[in-house]
Formats: sequence, C-alpha cells, structure tokens
Amino acid sequence: MIVGTPRRSRGRSIGRSIGRSIGLLLALSLGLAAFPLATPVAADDATVVRYAGNDRYATAAAISAASFNPGVSAVYVATGVNFPDALAGAAAAAAENAPTLLVTRTSIPDATRAELGRLRPGRIVVLGGTSVISTAVGSALQAYTSGRVVRIAGADRYATSAAISRATFAPGVARAYVATGANFPDALGGAAAAGRNGAPVLLVARDRVPEEVAAELRRLAPADIIVLGSTNAVSGSVQDALQAFTSGSVIRLAGTDRYDTSLAISRATYESATSVYLATGANFPDALAGAPLRGPLLLTPGEYLLPAIRAEIVRLGATQIIVLGSTAAIRDSTAYEAAGLPYVPPDRRWIGNLYDGRAARYQQPDLTACTATAVMTMLNMVAYGGQTEPGGFAWQPTRAYDVQSAILAWEREHMTQPRAGTEGSDPHGWRNALNHFGWGSMDRDVYRDLAFNDQDTALREAIMRVAFYGKPTGLLMLNGAHAVVLNGWDVVGNDPRTGSMDFTVRGVYLTDPWQPNGHRNYYVTRASLASGAKWLRFGPYLETDSTAVDPIDGRVGRDEWYGRYVIVAAVQ
Repeated sequence: MIVGTPRRSRGRSIGRSIGRSIGLLLALSLGLAAFPLATPVAADDATVVRYAGNDRYATAAAISAASFNPGVSAVYVATGVNFPDALAGAAAAAAENAPTLLVTRTSIPDATRAELGRLRPGRIVVLGGTSVISTAVGSALQAYTSGRVVRIAGADRYATSAAISRATFAPGVARAYVATGANFPDALGGAAAAGRNGAPVLLVARDRVPEEVAAELRRLAPADIIVLGSTNAVSGSVQDALQAFTSGSVIRLAGTDRYDTSLAISRATYESATSVYLATGANFPDALAGAPLRGPLLLTPGEYLLPAIRAEIVRLGATQIIVLGSTAAIRDSTAYEAAGLPYVPPDRRWIGNLYDGRAARYQQPDLTACTATAVMTMLNMVAYGGQTEPGGFAWQPTRAYDVQSAILAWEREHMTQPRAGTEGSDPHGWRNALNHFGWGSMDRDVYRDLAFNDQDTALREAIMRVAFYGKPTGLLMLNGAHAVVLNGWDVVGNDPRTGSMDFTVRGVYLTDPWQPNGHRNYYVTRASLASGAKWLRFGPYLETDSTAVDPIDGRVGRDEWYGRYVIVAAVQ
C-alpha cells in the first residue's frame, strides 16, 4: 500500500508532430558569428534566427548589429558583470530606440569597440558609477562619438534606476514598472515591455521602496504602476505602498517561476507580434541586450522548451523566433521547437519537458495524499499542455486543498481493497482517479498502472509514454511508499516522441508533491535513480497489499506489483 510520504517506520500534439516528422532535417546556420544568419525554414514560413557571439560582450554587439543602423542617437553602455544598472537602462534605451552594449569595469571588449565604431552614435550614456565602469573606460568611450559621453549613476542600484528614469522620462507617464533590485529574472521581460510602452523600470527592495525611488515616482506620477514578480521578490506591503504614487491601479504581473513570469508579462503586454525573442533564464546579459528591441522577450531553460512558451508563441502569431545567445545558452533543438519546426540534434540527445509551474501542488497538510496530489499535478499538466485526448476531458486546473482531499477519499474508495491500518492509495486507486477525474470514468483506460521486471525497461517505458502521449507519468518511489511525477526526459538515441524505446536514459525531470519547498521539475540523473538519496531512488515495489481482485484489470495488486518497478502511465 502506498503511503503519502517517505516512511521513517511502518506498522502533446506539438511534440508528437515534431517527433513524427523527424525525417525532415533542417540545417541551422548558427554559432558564434558576429552577425545573425537566417535559417532555412519549413513551408509555414516560420524562421529561426540566432544573434550570438563568443561571450556576453560579443552577443550584445551581435544583437545591436542586427537591429540598429549606423548613426543612432545614442548607445547605452552597462557593465557585463552585474545586472541592476542595465535593467533600468534597457527601458531607457528602448524609449530612445538605442542599443545597449556591455563593457567590463576597466576595459572595452573588442566586439564592443567594433560595434561602437560601426554605429558612431550621437552620444554615449554610461550606466552606473565608477565602481562598475571606471573613469578610464568612460574617457575611452569618447573616441566613438562626436557628441558627449554622459554618466548616469546614483549611490546604489536603486538610486541609479531613479537617476536613469529622471534623465529619460517626463512626468505623467502612462505607467511605471517596478521590480526587485536583488535579482534579474522578473525584470528581464519587463524591461522589454516597459520599452515598448515608453515606461521606466524602477528597482525596489523586497520590503521597502527606497527614498530615491519614492521621490522619482512622486515626480513621474504614473497613471498606473506594474509590479514585476511574485511576493517573494516584491512584497505585498511594497505593492500596497506603491498605491500612494498613482491615482490609478497597482497591478502585479507574476508567475510561479521566472519562465512563467516572462509569459505573464508577454500575455499582459502584447496582443500579437511578428517576432519573439528567446533568452536563457539562467543568466542576464543576453536578455538585457535584447530588451531594447521592445518585442516579447520569453525566458526559457535552454535545454528544452516548456509547452507554455510554445503556446504563447502561437497565441502571438509570431513568424520569426529570434534566439539571443549561443547554443551553450539555448540549444538548437529548443529554438526549432519554439518555431514548431522539426530538428534532429547531431548528438541525438533528446530533451523534452511537460512542466508547467502552475500545475504543481504539494500534499501538505495531508501527509498521506501523495497519489492524490500527483493526480492533481498530472491532470493540471495535461490541461495546460492541451494533450486532453481522448474526448470528454473533464478536469479544470486547480491546486485547491479540498480537491486534493476529495481525490484522496475517492482513491481510497476505488482502489484494491485496503488493508486495515494502511494510509494513502495503491497504484489502482491512483490510476482510477486519473481516469475518473480526468475523463469522467475510472474505466476510460487513458491511464494504466504498469509493472516491469527491471528498472531500465520501466524508465524507458515511462519516458516514451510521457513523450509520445504528452501526458506525465507517475513513478512509485521508495519501494512503493511514495508517488512522484515524471514530467521530462533526457535521452540519447531515438526520439521517444516517435514511440521508440531505442534510447539510453541520461536523466529525468521529476516533480515531488512532498512539500512546498520540495523539488519541482528537478533533474535527476540515471545513476541517482538507481542509488541516490532515498526520495530519488526508483526501486522495486515492496508494499504488502490486499489479495482482492481489481475490477478494472482483473489482477491482484500483490501479484502484479511486488518486487517489480511500477509506473502509472498514459496509454492513449
């Protein structure tokens, strides 16, 4: 019998169409060129373009070279070592239709020099004080403009953001964007949106509005204020305090993580777009250099494409995907999937993921509810990913505790006859709940519990079914005592989205329902699945189960599962 927690003691249509079209190999002419190269595309006229250099400085120069003509009115120059100054500066640069280029504290990299020489801007704006860009660098920049080199700086990152806004924007702006100065992801997409709307980006601490920023907001008197990111980044008390600086509304744009937040910003800002910019969410320079381009800027993990990102690209109607940064930041396969184009990785390494941060639920306060919580998470991922076939999908995404409780109670009533004193649910109850709550009847046979004699076969079967059907698979961990969700894969060989199992498993992405600060979309290596920490170990099922016959498959759970590797996976 599965219990809900590790025991101390015990008494997708898109994914499949790409996979099935894999015979069409497109050559992607990307790499570390100083200028972007357009890519041959499929008949739907989608295109993939990459702007990249051999480091962050060269990438910023490549983005500028592809987007701006010589004779621009200004170039904004920021440090490539840290993010705060460039975050606020990107919105100002966008408002002036000017590029952002990166330097070190003590030097101007060769790629930046070359691009400045090409642009010959009317003036150069240095962002930040001499502690981030030295006086010597500021002086050296004078050689690249016939106008002035102006430095905008404050006593700290917050004051600098206020100074940039004050130098760029007149009072009475339609809106002002506010983001944390402690981290970069939330403001990356927001800087592009702010530039598109001619609005400043101001930085705050999580729990306070610095006085310099407050003074600038009083000067600006924006019609509305938009807070970027969750309350973990900018607290609710700060959001409340911001109301004093506008006669309009204070709106928060936030998601469950950095990727979801970039999507929330895009959905709220753009009705449509011809081009979409993709940048890694793991680092800041590529996205910062792209923010002045003013288009939708979506953050991606780089190794794989989240279904929600592709859905947003489709919603926008984009026909061009512009990738910011090298293949070390965003793989070619990720770029092609974003465009809806087939691609065969030269190394035949396939990485895919169904994860959506909105889907994940944790099982507290009911510590026996791991299978019920897994049902919620899995059906949420199915709903958000659009892989709801066969017809009759009845589930509405939710993370409500009362729904978790109702699922657990239902599982307990519709599993193999429980043994006295046990808790949680067995694999039959888990399977039945997925079919019942997802498609209206426990005998719909969308999900089945499956058992295998060896771990490798079980893992490859679990991965193939996630990839081919676009529906996550459940794994029975801790020898059957705990349920987790397998939502992503990393394999070498044939593409599992084609239905093939001829591949070697490198690792998987798991979502564990155990606790709110537990593992979400967590990468687990093949070796860790075999011998890692307890919760990572996918071992043979050793629970003592009822001898009753299951009415759905006619099997006795103990005979079906004991000593074998058990999964709960889609079969259609």
